[in-house]
Amino acid sequence: MVMRTGDDRVERRVDWVSRRLPILAQIEREFSSPQPFGGLCIGICLHIEPKTAALCRVLMAGGAQVVITGNFGTTQQDVADYLRGTGVTVYHAPSDDRNAHQSNLNRVAGRRPDLIIDNGAELFSVLDSETNANLIAGTEETTSGANRLRNEKAGAGWFPVVVVNDSPLKRIVENQHGVGQTLVEAFMRTTNLGVPGKRVVVLGYGWVGRGIVRSFNSFGARVCVVEPNPIKALEAAMDGFRVARLDQVLSWGNVFVTATAQPGAITGEQMQSMRDGTILVNAGHFSTELDLKGLGEVADHASRVTDHITEYVLPNGRRLTVLAGGEMLNLAAGGGNPAETMDLGLALQALSLHWLLAHHADLPSGPRPVPEEINRQVAQMMLEQIFAGESATLGSSLSPGRL
Repeated sequence: MVMRTGDDRVERRVDWVSRRLPILAQIEREFSSPQPFGGLCIGICLHIEPKTAALCRVLMAGGAQVVITGNFGTTQQDVADYLRGTGVTVYHAPSDDRNAHQSNLNRVAGRRPDLIIDNGAELFSVLDSETNANLIAGTEETTSGANRLRNEKAGAGWFPVVVVNDSPLKRIVENQHGVGQTLVEAFMRTTNLGVPGKRVVVLGYGWVGRGIVRSFNSFGARVCVVEPNPIKALEAAMDGFRVARLDQVLSWGNVFVTATAQPGAITGEQMQSMRDGTILVNAGHFSTELDLKGLGEVADHASRVTDHITEYVLPNGRRLTVLAGGEMLNLAAGGGNPAETMDLGLALQALSLHWLLAHHADLPSGPRPVPEEINRQVAQMMLEQIFAGESATLGSSLSPGRL
């Protein structure tokens, strides 16, 4: 046996992950012959990590020229270098500050892409209807991005956008099960702390919040949900969790997790009422869910403990810890969502983009849900993967179509 080491390590890592993405692999094979994206440029803003590299490979197999920038704080340098070696144009580095990140977005837009894949509507925010008049359509991945498209960017679009986050598949598989698992894993890995007995306050009981609450609970944490929507709050209560207003639990919790897709979910003023040793975590797309600017203004000083742990000392002597600079903990300090969940999410991206290419001329501009036929197709593909190889031992009655 020959053990391979050295410069091909990232290639082997991407290949290892890609082999855990069977749905994407099937789509790659289907795209390879007709090459539906032939002659088109696809601009992307996504976390640059191995699973995204697999998506880029699928799009390139379909004939696309791919240009990508990463989301702030989550780019893996070795994967960015790997993508450059495969012919992808990459504008991002882990050391980029906010200004450089904005410049990278502008550079992608400046390549005049025909199609876009966005995450947080960050790329959408720099597009111009004159410079990018050739833009056909796009997809958006997140709740935060969908909110921006429907609120602050409402009426500003000139092309149809499929919001992948509106898919019930993504909400169940990626948001709930994927983020829920990896957020708690990243918390334990980053802090080297246990979860049992921790008093965890989770802000938001949407799909991401549900997954985080249930994962912390499964590890033995005592969980309280803060949710302003009375319907979701009732659901949390019926699921067996404590529900309260944030002001009621500021001095109770010792871990706070934001999953609201809204800025300022926890303000600097509120942080001053937290107990000594409190840990602050963000699971939303933008770090602004935690008012770190406000915290910095009231704190006497801050110190970097590790790459992903920053401790703030308040005038009252209490110490608050922020993980991963307020960025998405499971991505900034972890490996991101599990490969299986991202296989489904990225498949929705690729197939929705293909569908938009065929139907964009007949669609109104602005956000729209994933077509039902794509949801059903991807669900069936994932079911077949989950139960692959079981018929020989369990019999034909356990087939995906009869569950």
